[in-house]
Amino acid sequence: MNKLFSKLMLVALAAMTFAACEDVPEPYDKPGTGDNQPGTITEIEGGTGSGTLDDPYNAIAALNVGKALASGEETADYIYIKGKVSQVAEEFTTNYGNGTFYISEDGTSANQFYVYRALYLGNKKFANGDTQIKLGDEVVVCAKITNFKGNTIETVQNAGFLYSLNGENRGGEVGPSKPAGNPEGDGTMASPYNVAGVLQYIATLGSDINSPAQVYVKGKVSQVKEEFSTNFGNGTFYISDDGEAANEFYAYRVLYLGNKKFANGDTQIKQGDEVIICGNVVNYLGNTPETVQNSAFLYSLNGVTDGGGNETPDTPAEAKGDGTLASPYNAAGAIAYATSVGDNESDKEVYIAGKVSKIVYEYAADNYGNATFYISEDGSESNQFYCYRTLYLGNTKYTAGKTQIKKGDDVIIYGKVTCYMGNTPETVQNKAYLYSLNGNTEATEGGGGDDQPSNPVVTGNVAKTVSGTTMTLVYTEATESDQTVSIDFGAQGWSNAQEVTEVTLTDGTKITFAKGDGSNAPKYYDATKGMRLYAKNIMTITGIKPIAKVVIECDNYQGANVGNDALYGSVSGSTMTIVNEHTGTSGGSQFRPKTVTITYAQ
Repeated sequence: MNKLFSKLMLVALAAMTFAACEDVPEPYDKPGTGDNQPGTITEIEGGTGSGTLDDPYNAIAALNVGKALASGEETADYIYIKGKVSQVAEEFTTNYGNGTFYISEDGTSANQFYVYRALYLGNKKFANGDTQIKLGDEVVVCAKITNFKGNTIETVQNAGFLYSLNGENRGGEVGPSKPAGNPEGDGTMASPYNVAGVLQYIATLGSDINSPAQVYVKGKVSQVKEEFSTNFGNGTFYISDDGEAANEFYAYRVLYLGNKKFANGDTQIKQGDEVIICGNVVNYLGNTPETVQNSAFLYSLNGVTDGGGNETPDTPAEAKGDGTLASPYNAAGAIAYATSVGDNESDKEVYIAGKVSKIVYEYAADNYGNATFYISEDGSESNQFYCYRTLYLGNTKYTAGKTQIKKGDDVIIYGKVTCYMGNTPETVQNKAYLYSLNGNTEATEGGGGDDQPSNPVVTGNVAKTVSGTTMTLVYTEATESDQTVSIDFGAQGWSNAQEVTEVTLTDGTKITFAKGDGSNAPKYYDATKGMRLYAKNIMTITGIKPIAKVVIECDNYQGANVGNDALYGSVSGSTMTIVNEHTGTSGGSQFRPKTVTITYAQ
């Protein structure tokens, strides 16, 4: 037994953290029970095996491996684990192709090990006609093990698969990882980094700090996480120096050849392809070396280039201006100022001048009346600053018939800025607006003409507080005599996984749910007795009179699950809009309201 413990400690010392960004909703039954808790590094008796294909660990030995890992760490290599299915949390589906279940030595709930989002036999997605897992099945799993957030020993999501099911296997064996190769290249087009080289370079940047300029990286596709699609036009995959799933670099949401969106008829990437990527890179959350989303593209695919995009990486531009109307920041100056602010809201509004270089979302009169776009000093897609959800001229919402922005327009933006998540310099959503468009301003209250406009929050942003699982959104001061109305989503008779769009309360108040700009639509789940709103989903409360405050009790899965940090509410008249905001169209934290209590103003 001492021999086994020594072996486990060596595995722990060899562990490296390399967690990928995922785009699918989280399941509910994630936390383990009993001995599936890290706690102290205390070896559980009964562990057997060495973790190889010929001699797999049993569930107890796998738990011991996880207990020896620090919070957030994962094993450097794939490990084989055998056992009997003791609990099925999520059956394999054709939607995501993976499944989630527990295994133990004897198929009981004692000393269970958590297999989280594992692919199917052959390291492939589950397909129609494949045999489903069930309680008591004898399985061998090949996966990396992690101590997830210091509270659950489990397999790394999508870094594992069902190697055998009741004796049936379809190959896909994964052996020990190889030592990293020698770093090569300097990141230029003439001498791209190899994967070892870019990993070494990213290690010098610090956590969540974008590279100051674009770099070129070459390698072979080792895993395809998301093929290029015509939906978003980008793809997500891993590359390594030898094409194997070890010592990899994460190409996260990169555009296609020519720095353009993928289109029908374009050649799809596949494992083994030789590629060169150009873009900014980051050590995301301090543990994932990757490209900055939507700031990188596929420069070449098996030697073929489109001839478009950047021919050389960005050279950092000179920061200019002091943020006043007389001397606005240029895009580089805004980037520098927002970076200095960090992941906080700036304490003052500033002016930023530039040309529209890229439009993410146009102003929409029938949505939020704001727009999201990039500006740069010369209108090119180099050294861009991100104008996120900015209001229109005069600090008002955009309305139909107004002049729409377009690429190349000269603009001045006025408002607060932040460096979101420490890696994206941008305006603060709904706290910045278009001060001038091609020299034109609109003189309304709070904007246009004055050197320092008052910049009121036209959308009526509310104050958000969180206590445990309760989120309170306050717009105006309420009294005990004010009218209230409540709803319990778990008592509406909805079916599990039902996509809910609208519900009417007893007093006529309506609550609607919308997908918004997200990838997944809101749904009701029996497991939480409430709704699940994913990234960019919207919950709108249309009251019978002006709303003072809303109190929402949320599901307590993994603590106070009240949505992304950027979740916000805004009020317009008797309508409150709650957006589960996130930088991407998926990922982040789910917003899981169970009950809602609305207090109307007197």
